Amino acid sequence: MILSLRIENFRSIKDSLTVNLTTEKRLKEIDLPENSFIEKNNEILKSLLIYGRNASGKSNILLALKALTYLVENSDSFKHKADIGPYEPFKFDTEYSKKPVSFEIDFISVETKTKFKYIVEFNKNSIVFEGLYIYPEGIKSKLYERNMSSISYGDYYKGTKKKIEDDLLPNQLFLSKSATSKVKYLDDCYLYFEKYMYVSTIHDTDYDNTIIRAFSEVLTKDNKLKINLLELLKSSDTSIKDFNIKENEKEITFSKNVPEDLKNTLLDKYKYEVSTSHTLFENGAEVGQETLDLEDESLGTKKLFAIGALILDTLNDGGVIVIDELDKGLHPLISKLLISLFNSKKNNPNNAQLIFATHDSTLLDLEVLRRDQISFVDKEYEGNSIYYKLSDIKGIRKDIPLDKWYLSGRFKAIPVTNEVNLIF
Repeated sequence: MILSLRIENFRSIKDSLTVNLTTEKRLKEIDLPENSFIEKNNEILKSLLIYGRNASGKSNILLALKALTYLVENSDSFKHKADIGPYEPFKFDTEYSKKPVSFEIDFISVETKTKFKYIVEFNKNSIVFEGLYIYPEGIKSKLYERNMSSISYGDYYKGTKKKIEDDLLPNQLFLSKSATSKVKYLDDCYLYFEKYMYVSTIHDTDYDNTIIRAFSEVLTKDNKLKINLLELLKSSDTSIKDFNIKENEKEITFSKNVPEDLKNTLLDKYKYEVSTSHTLFENGAEVGQETLDLEDESLGTKKLFAIGALILDTLNDGGVIVIDELDKGLHPLISKLLISLFNSKKNNPNNAQLIFATHDSTLLDLEVLRRDQISFVDKEYEGNSIYYKLSDIKGIRKDIPLDKWYLSGRFKAIPVTNEVNLIF
């Protein structure tokens, strides 16, 4: 569970920007007790919405998490002197365009409930600084710190050192390189990024289809996941009564000129057939079931099928799911339904978290969300993104029509449009 994320000099984020997922202590949100939970003396939010105009930088907050996760999972395989892909500094200031990108995340691991602080600073082709800390008895203690020339260890670091150091390249994270060493704490921290955090910043039909294919095999083996996904589809008024997944029995033949990698891609794409069942009527009476290929369902239903499987998987393991435009293709009431799954003790017993960027102003509802669960990203004159929460704004009461206030510009973070003069 994420407590906070600090980002500096990444894409549109120039100065240090901090996203907090702990509650604002001065707030007394007694009407929504299930929207947060207590862990390690921290009251933590179960969901967070991020609003902002186009190109404000809200997606860049999500991309920062994706970049950090990517580096932890993959930098151990980076080649010598290869560029670090996620190095994307703020470009509209000559001083910052060559400075390191910096990420800092505070989180509590899923498996051992250990509290970590992890800091990474990097430039185009090297890790400038990397630090990992834990909090035994609530006091920050170093596991290791690594700079350009050396690595130092704290008293709580127990395990392999020299072998990792000898194999470590300047562009590789120590945490990534240690993934197979099973060092106490490091393994727990690595697994948090690799297993318990899912970041999606792509929102198109092909991507949804990829998710459906990936989960099809899982759904054939995990009956609980299938039952819960069907329950979600029924609760969302899709009219689906059941769905079935089976391996494609049709033989696919290829010409000799088709490359082997393309063959494998196509075989994987069509490995499973997903079909849905709907009630069949005759003269107003139910007479049976009609089957449809999932491909023939609406875009919104396919989106819900894909995103629903991801969400249910996250709820099951207590991880974090981060999505750009979760609501794209979904009715606002279904988006609220998905948010409510996380803000629920019954449906979210493992305290999973949902973070997503949105333009849907109808989700601005204080009957559903705490004031510190609603945040905004705006852009200053020089192109730098700034971040703030609804709870930072004075005078917000329950009876205020938040959606109208937001669209009227009272919270900023909306586009400033001008009259268009076309030439014909």
